[in-house]
Amino acid sequence: MKELSRKQIELFETSLRDGMQQPNIDISVPNAVSLLQRMSAFGVHYAEIGFAGATQFVSDLTAALDSVDTGAMKLALFGRTRGRGTTVQQWPDVQFIVARKHRVPTAVLVVKSRLLDVIRSLETTPEENLLMAYETVACLQDHGLEVIVDFEHAMDANCGRRENGNQCDSDFNQRSLDYFNKLTAQCVSQNVSRIVICDTTGGASPEEVTTVFQGLTHTYPEFNFGFHGHTDRGLGIANSRAAILAGAVQVQGTLLGTGERCGNVNLTTVIGSMQLRGEAEFVTPQSLTGLTSLAHSACAAFSLEVPHSSPIVGTGAFGTWAGMHGSSERKNPGAYLWCDPALVGANPVIGVNAQSGKANIVLLSEALGTPLDPTQAQAFIEANQPMIEGDGFTSSEVSFRLACLKILETLPDLFNVKSWRVIDESDETRNRYVQASMLLSIGNSAISTTRAEGAGPVDALTKAMRQELEKWYPSVAKMHLGRFSVTAIDVSAHDTAAHVRVALSFNADGHEPWTTAGVSSDLNQAALMAIIDGFHYWLLKEPV
Repeated sequence: MKELSRKQIELFETSLRDGMQQPNIDISVPNAVSLLQRMSAFGVHYAEIGFAGATQFVSDLTAALDSVDTGAMKLALFGRTRGRGTTVQQWPDVQFIVARKHRVPTAVLVVKSRLLDVIRSLETTPEENLLMAYETVACLQDHGLEVIVDFEHAMDANCGRRENGNQCDSDFNQRSLDYFNKLTAQCVSQNVSRIVICDTTGGASPEEVTTVFQGLTHTYPEFNFGFHGHTDRGLGIANSRAAILAGAVQVQGTLLGTGERCGNVNLTTVIGSMQLRGEAEFVTPQSLTGLTSLAHSACAAFSLEVPHSSPIVGTGAFGTWAGMHGSSERKNPGAYLWCDPALVGANPVIGVNAQSGKANIVLLSEALGTPLDPTQAQAFIEANQPMIEGDGFTSSEVSFRLACLKILETLPDLFNVKSWRVIDESDETRNRYVQASMLLSIGNSAISTTRAEGAGPVDALTKAMRQELEKWYPSVAKMHLGRFSVTAIDVSAHDTAAHVRVALSFNADGHEPWTTAGVSSDLNQAALMAIIDGFHYWLLKEPV
């Protein structure tokens, strides 16, 4: 058995398997490959790439990885122990895993560790389930695979819980514990690589996790145990921390906290919160500075936005929007931060919204290289009240920087929208016609009229602007509109007259994506504000 430092903790990432059980989440094979390479470079030890043979995606991904270098990171496939009345050699999960062992050398087997599930879900006997587990582990090991065993419902088995978290009677509880201990002893005797204690329902507490791991590490001091947590009670991070402090050498989860129900444990939070306080070491200090970038890359790979409130890696993790706090930060940087953001590759953020004052505007403008003095900051507030109150600058620092340039009167006169109109017609047969037209001034002299049809107002407005600007600025052809979102603001107070915030994301090959925002009581006006900022930003970077 390989000895591990109790402080050095393995990262087992399962976004491409367990994380995919979340609704409305998807990833392409090329994006998955790229993400795996980023994980490897960061220092992830294991990456689970799917349920053996469950979907075409898993087959396509394993095939694509044949020619891809993922460094020291081990790839793993997840599968079940053989079924009742079936030989291991005939079991499809085993066949799929063995056929791909040349590229995916680790097998993760899920085993029912709670007696209740053996009887009711598998509809078999405890003895048969032990045999199913034994034979499957032995077969995979005989084929040269590393075997990790996930004990499903392990925390509930140890804490005497059954359906809906209800307590078992004392007799069944004891029988269940005896069965769990037999299963553990069997897997230890087979020298599996890791036994992973799963809090499958997410219902455990840190105190319970500590007790379970202290018992296991006392009984098997030379063996390596891992923990797989969920966040249903909001205790997933605390439970993972408790497991590590009590002797777990591996922690399983997903980079973004994605997964079934409320999600798996968010590994970025576990890594940052523990390593920054010296409680555990997951990666080198040099790699830790890439944590924020890795999380943002993972979000982009799954076409997700990083939640503002995500600890460590969210846009609000090291920020303040309150005017009083912004003033204090200017005098005493770090006063409102729990750690140095640079250690995880982040920067302190001074945000601007309805709760902010001039100090926030001055600080943010300085940070973005467009410094305003207090008098200019007051002019900024007066000129951008809807954007400030509607969190437009929270959504986009690009739009904030462009607004600063306008106050400073240093924004180049590349183009201006003199007037615009959107025609949006539909009939009872659901036929739709959308056309945008606008009068543009280019530089100091040229005036042009442009119009275009689109799938909706945002599409039509973008196309109309693009087709004229491309004539003057060919680099516009390189940029593309990505996602956009629309958020109604204070609907309860203003009903259908509420303001809306439109956030648009743009991208161009070889460049970091950028986001712009607009706020108005008119949806099309808000969209046009964001579109104009998107084109202005690009033309400042690529003027020809």
